[in-house]
Amino acid sequence: MTTILCIDDDPKMLQAHEAILGTKGYTVLTALDGLAGIAVTRTYTIDIVVTDFHMPPGMDGIEVAELLLKEKPTLPVVIYSGCPDDIPKRLKCYVLSKGDGPNNLLSIVGELVALKALQQPAKKRCTQKKSAGTWRRKAS
Repeated sequence: MTTILCIDDDPKMLQAHEAILGTKGYTVLTALDGLAGIAVTRTYTIDIVVTDFHMPPGMDGIEVAELLLKEKPTLPVVIYSGCPDDIPKRLKCYVLSKGDGPNNLLSIVGELVALKALQQPAKKRCTQKKSAGTWRRKAS
């Protein structure tokens, strides 16, 4: 199951993201600020982070993204903003405009989930065979 962390200083936005992403069966964790969000990523296995760009006071979306890129370089970060052009290009993040609506959020999250599934090594299927009193695993 995919776990998504949503970080925003607006509780109504968090509720909206939780409802939208929940309709697709994602597990959604929320944090009301950047520091709390970072703490969640250090405590739980998170597959995708969706963060607001502007979260006063304290750690904003850019600072969250920068720290996560250092600590968890393979964790996809989506930053949404009312001013997406203000987000620095140097960040390897996905950017959404707040005016895009829920379908774009679902679309980008769906793409990231599919991409992650492709990047994970194929699980080896193992069969057990008894041979000379010992068990062996045979990858198939």
